[in-house]
Amino acid sequence: MTRIDARGPEALIAAARAAPGDVAVVIAADVPPLERALLIAAIAPLAIERAPARVNALDVAPGVAATEIDAALEFFATADCTTGQVLRLSGEG
Repeated sequence: MTRIDARGPEALIAAARAAPGDVAVVIAADVPPLERALLIAAIAPLAIERAPARVNALDVAPGVAATEIDAALEFFATADCTTGQVLRLSGEG
């Protein structure tokens, strides 16, 4: 699974299209709200376009530990039937 750290929708789309196999997009806590909304909105259409490869995303809130991100990425790597989904990591437990 290829990890893409997304900063803006244009770069995400280009990186997801170029990536081999499955993709996990990480939307960092410091991405501005408009860009965040655009990135989240792009996930489902990218998953349809890239099928049978899978495209999923992590929407990371401030304060989320790197270990939580790693665990969520591992979940996506092993969830063979999951695509087009955005998992919100709130850091609240």
